[in-house]
Amino acid sequence: MAEIAFTGNKTLKSINREWCAKFPYTYLSFEAANGKWISEWSPTHASIRGKKEASELSTTATKLVSTFESRYEAAFGCKVEIKYSKNGRLYRSLGEHNNMTLSEFNAWAKESGGSKILETYPEWF
Repeated sequence: MAEIAFTGNKTLKSINREWCAKFPYTYLSFEAANGKWISEWSPTHASIRGKKEASELSTTATKLVSTFESRYEAAFGCKVEIKYSKNGRLYRSLGEHNNMTLSEFNAWAKESGGSKILETYPEWF
C-alpha cells in the first residue's frame, strides 16, 4: 500500500484528503504546537508544528494507531488524533484501539456503524 507523507508544504486539507482516500471511515484532527486544536484547513503542515526543522514522516496501513500518533508527536512536536463519525457524533481513537493497525481501525470504524468520510470539516474539531 502506498504511503501517506506529512510534509511541511502540504495544507491540512490536502493531508486529510489523502488520508480519507486510504482510510475512508477515519480522519485526522490536528493540534497545533500551542496546544489548540486546528479549526481551519488552510494552514500548511509546517505552520502548526512545534519542530520547524522536522523532516518528513510517512505512514502505511500496517502502522499501529499508537505508533502513528506517538511518532507524529515526536517528529513534529504536536499531536494528531485519528477520529471517526457515527450517527452524527464524533469519536476519537481510544487506548483500546492502540494495538490495531490503521487499516484495522478503519475497518473497525466501518463495522461499528461509522460513516464514510466524504469530506472533513474543520468545525468538527
